[in-house]
Amino acid sequence: MLCQICKKKEATITIAKVVGEQKTEFHLCKDCAAVFSDKISIFPLPQFNINDLLAGLLKAIDLYNKEEGIVPAKEIKCKNCGLTYEEFKQSGKLGCSVCYHDFRDQLTPLLRRLYGSSEHIGKIPRRARGKLNKIKKIKQLRKELREVVIKEEYEKAAKIRDEILKLEGVLKK
Repeated sequence: MLCQICKKKEATITIAKVVGEQKTEFHLCKDCAAVFSDKISIFPLPQFNINDLLAGLLKAIDLYNKEEGIVPAKEIKCKNCGLTYEEFKQSGKLGCSVCYHDFRDQLTPLLRRLYGSSEHIGKIPRRARGKLNKIKKIKQLRKELREVVIKEEYEKAAKIRDEILKLEGVLKK
């Protein structure tokens, strides 16, 4: 689709205006959007910054926790780089890889809110896909095995155990 202003370049930005039940869309190229963004006051085009988004979410979570009476027991600090959770909330950036472990209890609900899951479920390289799928299946089966043993369904547990051993044998080869 061509830009509705210059009618020369490909439109890469769509601006939608909704008033009541009426929706109006404008399709603009990057250059026209930059020129007209300051002139069209109802269509500001802010720069998206993931750090600002993350910091804003953290502040919102803190406000909710304060309203609910949930207050952190102590100031959490990374054992490796010394970054405090408070500093992380301000910047939206972690200091090192150990921060993910030390702030796990605070990050897990945040990641679930942002992405719907706290585990990475993106693409898997083709050559590793089979192995990773088997590892994931073993992890799932072990969880099922614990649940079945708690319920004292030992015959089902034996089948699950055998399946785990079979998958582990395939992985070793």
